[in-house]
Amino acid sequence: MRRELSVPFETRGHRGLIAIRVVPNDDPWASGHQLVVPDLDAESIRGFPVCTATLRYHGHGINAIMGWVQVITREFDGDVSVDVLPYFAGTPLYSYGHLPTFFDAPANPDHPDGTWRADAFLVIAPDVIRTRTLQPIAAFTWGYRLVGGYPDTLDPARLEHSNWAGHRTVLGRDCPAWSFD
Repeated sequence: MRRELSVPFETRGHRGLIAIRVVPNDDPWASGHQLVVPDLDAESIRGFPVCTATLRYHGHGINAIMGWVQVITREFDGDVSVDVLPYFAGTPLYSYGHLPTFFDAPANPDHPDGTWRADAFLVIAPDVIRTRTLQPIAAFTWGYRLVGGYPDTLDPARLEHSNWAGHRTVLGRDCPAWSFD
């Protein structure tokens, strides 16, 4: 089953569109999981979601430098945290650059039954690179629910970027050197 969503946004005087696609992972080898899990048991992660969000934007050059921040809520244990890849440690950023594509493929077969939900925010730094301040410009939520140990992909849904305010506490806790407008 393919689940797709489009989310419009506007920033720096130009309009854009996020194209989001969430699909069950039918081939963990093709999605590259063996690169991060060398002793991959592909069957244990088959069916977990793969999320990709690409940008179309009418701005060019420096105007198109943006980032992604993702906050994970694990309803089965109450944990809420900023999802940061190791090379971005110390920042709230999941990715950052010129028209950055968002990609995530969580695979947590060892988790108990329950919901794993991600809120992904497209963000800008108002001055691009000089401060550690981020502003949300668009957002969506996605994830999966484990039932009997089997993942069921949740439909992606648009979030108002004002939902950012609900995550300021966890963003400030996990990334105290940053500001979140």
